[in-house]
Amino acid sequence: MADGAQANPRMFRKKVLVRHLSGWRGPSLRASSPWRSSRSSLGMKKFFTMVILAGSVLPEARSSLLNLKSMVEAITGRNAILSFVGYGCYCGLGGRGLPMDEVDWCCHAHDCCYQKLFDLGCHPYVDHYEHTIENNTEVVCSELNETECDKQTCECDKSVVLCLRNHTYNEKYRNYLNIYCQGPTPNCSIYEPPPEEVAWRHTDPTPPAPP
Repeated sequence: MADGAQANPRMFRKKVLVRHLSGWRGPSLRASSPWRSSRSSLGMKKFFTMVILAGSVLPEARSSLLNLKSMVEAITGRNAILSFVGYGCYCGLGGRGLPMDEVDWCCHAHDCCYQKLFDLGCHPYVDHYEHTIENNTEVVCSELNETECDKQTCECDKSVVLCLRNHTYNEKYRNYLNIYCQGPTPNCSIYEPPPEEVAWRHTDPTPPAPP
């Protein structure tokens, strides 16, 4: 389930977007698709608002909300609220148009990863999971996580945090107004592995030998 947020957003842009004189077009960019990144009723901005409330009202509360906030700040060295709420078109309330840069693609991928969990009956905003942060550089999801929802929520959060760390933060996209988000909305299906890869994963754990 976590495949969607683990891949490099730069590769997705190259894979699905084709530049035309009339604008960006691609077979996987259909705003009307049921898999569009319409973002669940809680966007990342509302998500981090809940983090603030959880931290102030229930200081001892343990949930993925606080886990993600601590991950972001430990791995990126940035304040999760001030730096990423309202960044670009997807690191904030709403979510439409083409992501503005690679960081914005990270948030789009995370939204899609969470949407999969919601569709499977999970509650990634409140499901608690165990994890550790090693040397402020790596996130390790604990084997003690009991449910599949907890495990996959951790993987979604881990993926977006590492993605944010590995791409350049652009100050010009901080507190970006959604009215400037234009173009077709990327379909979450762009994060799905191709059919032949899915088949290979279920038949042989090792790659085939070269001819």
